[in-house]
Amino acid sequence: MSTGGAKREPDDSDRSGGAGGAVTLARRPFTRDEAARLHAEIKTTPNILGYTVPELLRFRDVFVAETDGAFAGACINHDLAFGWTEISVLYVLPAYRGRGIGTRLFTAAWEDARKRGRHVFTLSRSPEVIHLMERLGMEMTRSMWRAPLAFHLHMNRHMMSWYRTREMYRKRKRKKDTEVRLPWTMGMIRFR
Repeated sequence: MSTGGAKREPDDSDRSGGAGGAVTLARRPFTRDEAARLHAEIKTTPNILGYTVPELLRFRDVFVAETDGAFAGACINHDLAFGWTEISVLYVLPAYRGRGIGTRLFTAAWEDARKRGRHVFTLSRSPEVIHLMERLGMEMTRSMWRAPLAFHLHMNRHMMSWYRTREMYRKRKRKKDTEVRLPWTMGMIRFR
């Protein structure tokens, strides 16, 4: 877990140059502005129910991507019971997409969990994330019956939020006729 301070590890694997500037990954909690920006962005997506700003601010194990000091995206490691870690809320702001930032964020979260001896679990509808999960050797399934007990315990509490219940219904009503809703795919891997 992060200690709460900004921990930067700017080596060659954490930086990439280019016309858009250098990208740096930092493992640290969100700032209030970053949490508010991420919250607003997630509300526009059809597939992520998200968290409130106060919930985002409580996460300590966050991987943040910055481009020339500007918030570009984030990925959260959320430790669950029984040695499981959920990689959640992988999101890159639209202006920064197509530069491999999402892959780098997910990989950083994955490596962190692996180094700590945690089992990894993630749930996604994104074809890019699903491809990444497959590439990393995760066991893929669409059956929630195969999810670890830690996930079921977490999701029962997670979905009891009035915020997420409202978001689920709001997003379902806003669904456009042309919008393709992909099924949820779950990936998990046990380390040790």
